[in-house]
Amino acid sequence: MSEPNRHHYIPVFYLKQWTGSDGRLCEYSRPHEVVRAKRKHPSATGYVDGLYSLPDAPPEQVQRIEKQLMRSVDDWAAKALSALLQDGPAPAQLDPRLALGWCRFLYSLIVRNPEHLELARQKMASLGPENLESIREDYPTLRTPADPVTFDEYKAKFALNPISIAAPTALPYLINSRRVARELASFIWITRPVLSAKRTILTSDRPIIMTNGLARSDAHIVIPISPRVLFIASRNEKTNDSINSMTTDEIVETTNNKVAEQAIKYVYGVDDTQLRFVANRLGKKVRSSPLEPPTNRATCQHPASARQAE
Repeated sequence: MSEPNRHHYIPVFYLKQWTGSDGRLCEYSRPHEVVRAKRKHPSATGYVDGLYSLPDAPPEQVQRIEKQLMRSVDDWAAKALSALLQDGPAPAQLDPRLALGWCRFLYSLIVRNPEHLELARQKMASLGPENLESIREDYPTLRTPADPVTFDEYKAKFALNPISIAAPTALPYLINSRRVARELASFIWITRPVLSAKRTILTSDRPIIMTNGLARSDAHIVIPISPRVLFIASRNEKTNDSINSMTTDEIVETTNNKVAEQAIKYVYGVDDTQLRFVANRLGKKVRSSPLEPPTNRATCQHPASARQAE
């Protein structure tokens, strides 16, 4: 069996929620000057060849991150997503293993993309061994079979040539962070169906909408999990109620605006009916920001009016 070299930073199982009867979704992109809409299979988008490869590792370990870490993250997340989309128990009642898998997946979407890995590479090149101390306590849990047995051995290896350590090496330590998992698990989780909305929900290669940090009192994470369902995690009831108070059309319009503006290369939908909307936003590369309800609903421009203006 050939080694998996096509590494999806937007997993296929996630994008499949936007596919039609042809097994494809609508990929919006701007290859040149104009945004185009193309029908694509989920496996044919949202990837970079060799993104998680470890070039200096032994041949049998080069694809370790993709084959072990990412496969595990996405397999558990696919099971969690299936449960979230089913009628029945609220997300807070997910099996603990599925809930942990979902937490890891949410955080992975923030750290597994090409831009974040490049930032990680630059940061790792500038770090000294003393900066690794923050993971000493977690090292036994984070360690993979290819890593040194003890933390001190790992630290010594890093000290010899930190620049040669590939950025994907950091992914297990990030995605398996117990601190992040604990924070997300402590939030209030809900799913918000939007079956009556005039538009379907878009997603993108940067689908996470969140506050700047999880420790804030109003911290929350929102992600589209299908064209008609949002997943919302909030630190407290007040924030949860504030977001959930938005009308169906408001929350869809606000979500679509954010996932399109923060997209780097791709926005995804069920069809090309939102081409004009996406074209006015794709490429702005706006950093993720909170999903906040309109401050004055009486003067808020209705989504239909906004579309007409475009």
